[in-house]
Amino acid sequence: MIKHRVRTVVLSAVAATALVWSVSSAGATGLKDILNVGIKSNQVAQQSQEKINRIVDQTDKITGDYKAVLRTVEGLRVYNAQLQRQINLQVTEMNKLSKSIKGVTYIKRQITPLMIKMVDALGEFIKHDLPIKLKERLAGIERLRKLMNNPNVDTSEKFRSVFELYQIESEYGRAVEAYTGKVNVDGNELEVNILHIGRIALIYQTRDGKESGMWDQKTHKWIKLDDSYRKSIKLALNVANKQAAADTLLRLPIPAPIAGKLERAE
Repeated sequence: MIKHRVRTVVLSAVAATALVWSVSSAGATGLKDILNVGIKSNQVAQQSQEKINRIVDQTDKITGDYKAVLRTVEGLRVYNAQLQRQINLQVTEMNKLSKSIKGVTYIKRQITPLMIKMVDALGEFIKHDLPIKLKERLAGIERLRKLMNNPNVDTSEKFRSVFELYQIESEYGRAVEAYTGKVNVDGNELEVNILHIGRIALIYQTRDGKESGMWDQKTHKWIKLDDSYRKSIKLALNVANKQAAADTLLRLPIPAPIAGKLERAE
């Protein structure tokens, strides 16, 4: 609209100038001169109009470019605002992580002594417990102690290993298992089959089935049993090895429970 208006005004001005020029020249020149002047005026008007058209086109282009730049600037402003919000959230998360890292460092300093105490306590428990797979369990304690002193092992892995060994020890209290091992009876070492029923009883029987015995927790020794338990122990070993059905009432030597002592910590 602006471009059309500019062009109309310019054409009207040029036409008026040409008319005045033609009238003023009529008295001094002939018709031919008047026509020449008109032609030249039209040429000048045409050239002026072309120049004006170029200026208007350039102005339109500049205006369009300016509007495009404004849209780009507005888009960048919105984008920068979004980035700033993200940065603010990241700074908040970094502060939280920094506090968490400080807390983890403190926990590491506290949990390492706790794990060492847990390992020592479990080792003492195994020494005073029924000697169920004693060598294997004591070897597990030694592995844990070496693990505690290894600087290349992460604290979480150390704690996982301690917790895992505690779970294994807990299973011994519920399991009914049979395994082979050696026992010392009256100074003689015997190769025997061993049956443990939780932490209630630990019983052995020689490979030929002629001799049976059990662990006496009071004296911490293996003692012999009379032959009346031989068949029941053999059947119980078969049940534990899943070689017989567990639907038979077995007569086994079960020691009476021992009263514990409660020690007050000083």
